[in-house]
Order: sequence, then structure tokens, then C-alpha cells
Amino acid sequence: MQNKIVAVIPAYNEENTVIEVIDKVFNYCDYVIVVNDSSTDNTQELLNNYNNKNLIIVENSKTLGIGGSMKKGILKALEFNPKIIIKIDADGQHKPEDIPRFIREIEESNYDLVKGNRFFDVESLVRMPKIKILGNLFITNMQKIVSGNYQISDPNNGFLAIRSSKIQLINLDQLKNNYFFENSLAITFYAHNFKIGEIGIETIYKNEKSSIPILLAGIKIIPVFAIFLFKKNILTARLKLSMNSITFFLGVLLFLINSFLQIQLLWVGLLFLIIFYILTDVINFFKN
Repeated sequence: MQNKIVAVIPAYNEENTVIEVIDKVFNYCDYVIVVNDSSTDNTQELLNNYNNKNLIIVENSKTLGIGGSMKKGILKALEFNPKIIIKIDADGQHKPEDIPRFIREIEESNYDLVKGNRFFDVESLVRMPKIKILGNLFITNMQKIVSGNYQISDPNNGFLAIRSSKIQLINLDQLKNNYFFENSLAITFYAHNFKIGEIGIETIYKNEKSSIPILLAGIKIIPVFAIFLFKKNILTARLKLSMNSITFFLGVLLFLINSFLQIQLLWVGLLFLIIFYILTDVINFFKN
């Protein structure tokens, strides 16, 4: 019977926290899969000495990134035919005690993906580094435009629950291997018209340095989301051609043509298509 809960924990140099996280996660999950992303500290040794037959250790021969590790972990999790797959980080910032709330939200609200939201918890927001607040606000608004989902307001959050029957329907190769994994997951799920929800969570910020380079992420984010937008519209057009997809590809065609012609009136037409695309997207989302 498909009722098992499996947690996937990507870990890179988390010797100080990974065992405590595993201990707590086992209170709510049948199996725990830790993907050691070629750590250079004692993470692997600690995992090897952990005494629980339901702990599954996946060792990356080279560093794959958060997304690459998660994709390997998801494939391993699906071997156990779970109902729900939980993704939680190994750094101790997430509270495993929240896992039942994620499970309940999927079961009772019939969501296919439930994401944690740090902005729903005032105390977590106050403790969050200011650079993270600014970065997340920028990425959140970019993601809303790209995905067409104007409800999710913490797309970067790494604490989430996935209905396994839905993750099997998507091509994992479409998801990013780096720290944009969560963003690409949400965009892909929404393009498939899967239901996405979120719950407020408390996030624990200590003195650890984030593994996500904020400045580098800021530099990379615009071309990354441009690619997201293109791939999302290709996927949407393939599944169900819509007015928005047609508008998008007309805009791309107009942009390419006018890059050579440089006719001012055509740039005005492109601006109109962009505004029309966003307005149509917003109306369709709230109408549905």
C-alpha cells in the first residue's frame, strides 16, 4: 500500500548538524535518504556509523549541487513506493517537527507540492539576514512572473513535500542541479497544472555561512529565469496551447526580428505584448 513517507536530505559538509536532523526526521518518516554530495568533512563517516536499517545513504562521487543530489535522492525514494517525499536540509535550519503539517496539507487540501514559507513567521523574518530578505523578495517576484503562480511567496525555501505520484510524471532532467532546484520544481509543477500550496514555518538561523553565494546568485538570476520562462512556455504549449504561450512566442519572434531592424514602433509593440502577457497571466491565475 502506498502510504509511506520518505525524506530526502541533501548534505554537503554538515558534520555538525546532520545526525541531529536525521534523528528528528525519523520520528515522522519511514525512510530517510541522505545524499552526501562528496563532503570533505566527517559527514560520510558519521552516516556510515548511524545504526538504523531505514537510513539509506547515497554517496556522490563528485559534487552535483543541491538539485543534482535531490534528483538522485528522489529516484532512490521512488523505489520505496512512497505516498509523499519530504525534502529537508541537513543544516538544522528547518524544524522536522513541521513535517506532519506538510503531510496534512497534502492529504487534506489535495496539494501536489507544499512549500514552506519563512515570510509567514514574523520571528523567522526578524532573524533572517537582511540580504536574504532582499534577495528573496527579488527572486519571488521574478518567479511569480515566470511561473504564472502569484500565490507562492517563498519559492527558494528548501523545506517542502511532494506527492510522489506527480513527481513521477515530470522529467527530472528539466530541473536545475544547483540552488535553483526549488524554483525549477515549482515552475515545472505549475506548468503541468499541479496544485501548489505553502505553509508558514519557523527557520532557525545560527552563525553558519550560507552555502548559496548571494552575489553570484544575483548575477546569474536574470539569465536563469529567462531560460525558465522559455522552457515553461515550451512545456505549457506542448501540454495545452494557450493565448499566453502564443503571445510569448510572438514576443520572442518580434524581439529577434527587431534586434536587426531596430524599428521604434516594433519595440512599442513588444512592450505591449509583455504587458498583455503579464496581465493575462494574472487574470488566468486568479480566475482559476
